[in-house]
Amino acid sequence: MRQGIMGGGRKKWLLGAVLLAACVMPARAQDAGNGYLFGVPDGGLVIRFGYAIASANSDFYRQTTSLFNVDKSDFNGPTVGGEFDIRVAPRFDVALDVAWAGVTRQSHYRNLIDNNDQEIEQSTSVNRVPVTVNVKAYLASRGRSVGRLAYIPSKVVPWVGAGVGASWYKVRQAGDFVANTGAVYSDEITDSGWGPAFQGMGGVDVTLTPRIALMGDARYLWSRASMGSASFAGFDKIDLSGVSVALGVTFRL
Repeated sequence: MRQGIMGGGRKKWLLGAVLLAACVMPARAQDAGNGYLFGVPDGGLVIRFGYAIASANSDFYRQTTSLFNVDKSDFNGPTVGGEFDIRVAPRFDVALDVAWAGVTRQSHYRNLIDNNDQEIEQSTSVNRVPVTVNVKAYLASRGRSVGRLAYIPSKVVPWVGAGVGASWYKVRQAGDFVANTGAVYSDEITDSGWGPAFQGMGGVDVTLTPRIALMGDARYLWSRASMGSASFAGFDKIDLSGVSVALGVTFRL
């Protein structure tokens, strides 16, 4: 019998976001005065780090937790994200958002050992990468204009939002497994794909400088995707949903 679990993440896009911020901020620094900006920001770049709690409610997770010594909570793990916001109205932004969440765990069969009385071990891992377009609504004024040029950002601004898009996933399991005959064999099983995604979120921005704000948010992502590997034939769609909380930095552009 073959089972599969989940693989490591790719975060090179995050480095690209950091480099973009490093290039943009010096170029815009001349637009900031002492506690104010020369003009209303056109948008923002957000980089965030947090923790994702996976729903883990589908056949894949049920089989995994039944056979191996992992629990649903073992699929929780770190998340990083990046977001590019475009200001479309005084209290509304449209944002392109990309995030990554993933875990890798060592596991073994709960109730089986090999002929040498040793554990039958595997490495199990999962990646989730939602890509969404969001609309963010700010629940208070984001700042005020003073005269014709100066713009003073508000100190604390709460917001809510919603988005749609797609989630990519990859599951991987490598190690030793037990066949239907009872024989132990080594293998590596992977599966990946895309599924639709819907997201709701809320948070708050706290101004640190005219160009920089501290951001905190909470999000719920709903997403499921079909599993295409023969190892998971007959499985229902894999559950990619979950809650995440994060802290980050917003660079006003």
